[in-house]
Amino acid sequence: MCTTIPGISRKDELLQRIGQSHRALRSALEALPRERFTEKLSTGWSLNENIAHLAAWEETVAERVAAVLESGEDPKLYEDVDGFNARVAIEARGKSTDELLARWATSHERVLETVRSLPEDADKLAFEIVEWNTTGHYPDHYGDIGAAMRSSDDLFGVVQTSWLAFRLAIAAIGLPGLAEKTSTGWTYMDLVAHAAAWEDRTATRLRTFRESGAKPPAVDDTDEFNAAVVERTRGRDARDVVDELDAAHARILEEIQKLSPEQIHANDDWVIAVVAGNTYGHYAEHFDEVFAAVPKRPTELLAKMKEGWRPFRRAVSRLGLSALSEKTPSGWTYKGMLGHVANWMEHLGTELPHRLEGRRGPFPDVDAENAREAEASKSRSAHETVERLDKAYQNVVDLVTALPADRDINFLAVRLVVGETYGHFVKHSAEIEAGVPRTVAEVLARFDDLWRPFRAAIRERGRAGLAETTSSGWRYRDLVAHAAAWMEQGARELRTGDIQRWNAEKIQAANDSAVRAHELVGPEALLDELDTTQRRIREEIAKLSDDRLADPRIYGIAAFYTYLHWEEHFAELGIPL
Repeated sequence: MCTTIPGISRKDELLQRIGQSHRALRSALEALPRERFTEKLSTGWSLNENIAHLAAWEETVAERVAAVLESGEDPKLYEDVDGFNARVAIEARGKSTDELLARWATSHERVLETVRSLPEDADKLAFEIVEWNTTGHYPDHYGDIGAAMRSSDDLFGVVQTSWLAFRLAIAAIGLPGLAEKTSTGWTYMDLVAHAAAWEDRTATRLRTFRESGAKPPAVDDTDEFNAAVVERTRGRDARDVVDELDAAHARILEEIQKLSPEQIHANDDWVIAVVAGNTYGHYAEHFDEVFAAVPKRPTELLAKMKEGWRPFRRAVSRLGLSALSEKTPSGWTYKGMLGHVANWMEHLGTELPHRLEGRRGPFPDVDAENAREAEASKSRSAHETVERLDKAYQNVVDLVTALPADRDINFLAVRLVVGETYGHFVKHSAEIEAGVPRTVAEVLARFDDLWRPFRAAIRERGRAGLAETTSSGWRYRDLVAHAAAWMEQGARELRTGDIQRWNAEKIQAANDSAVRAHELVGPEALLDELDTTQRRIREEIAKLSDDRLADPRIYGIAAFYTYLHWEEHFAELGIPL
């Protein structure tokens, strides 16, 4: 696929290509085991010598380009290329890999500065000198990377190292952000689907090669393939497309791990070339596009956090407190899962300072932490679980808000916040939503299941007991009047379609009014009103279609005026959650 932006300048187009190819080569090198860098490869040099060689040739660019701009001629500083290469290789010996990578980074940055300073109408030769030593040079050393790979584990490691940054950047954009346009005209969702399609196809090609030894052909028309992917992505749910990417990536990793050392090097490293072009080389190609949408300032990150928190927290609220002790489709309880989410947000407080300084803190034992949370959740009430979740999220909001508003946050810190907040919420949203009633029948079933213990607990107190004080400070009769008033309000709104807008002040006023209005009502009449309003709103809910229930306002009345409201008073009534 061509990612050149229409109308882009010659200089910017070159910078884009240099960035893509340099990133692919360097990320692959850095992902290889460090002990491999001093070994002599079958291609003749060690990886350390390769790095020194790349740095040395890039160091020649600035002086040669300056000469071309002045005289129109390349001074050709080193006529004896073989001699130059040999001297560089000798100089690399005794230098650490980190020193050599730092040298390359410095020389590469100088190349980029040279390109940025070029006039748009500069002599063609000036641009050619840059390309000879960057985009035209890097492919000469792909074979060295292949030679350094001893097994499928090495290839797996190179793929995963680049994948993590790419995937976390996609997560950082957020699901709603995937609908936005990239610099090349696609949406980010198109880009995700595009990456998924190529990885899925590559996994199939690897399987065929592994099973038969045959090299499946490449796509006949790349543009046609890409266009078809974009066409079938239209109208799809962003989460489904991201899940498709994750599934395709899991497939390609599985196939890589099944390959023998002989297979990955067969046919002139065919497997390595195919994998590189459709994974880490492909991620590098789209790096600038993707990272352009990654939040960099605190306000941008906070907006993405809020964007992800709202649907997640809404789903938790719709699930309700009583359901939190039930098992999720993944096998743990909802309390365990929410405790797990809260726990990792709490960890952020100690890790974020390290990340802001460009390093990682002590790496926790993830499995042990998750197991501990699952066990600890058994002794927590539903109320405690939700309160902890809310507090943990607010603490992260406070941490990010406290960061300097006018400074970019480095990606190491951004990916931490993303991974423990909205990027994490997405991973568990489907689990939560699986437990939320969706249809009228499901809502009525939950309604009936929670009405029984609520009504039984009130019945157990008897008429005289309604005058006693609850743990919240009001009387049980006030609680009954309060519940009845909200059910009556809900039945009226569903019947008339006149749906009210509520805020904290209006809700408190309605609660106070309900208590005052029932002050002189006797216990028996009060209980009759509770039962009557319960029947009324149940009848109104039963009249709804599933489509109408899907309206968030209607769903809010059906659930939050009834069973989700009753649950809030279970603790006062002595009903365990």
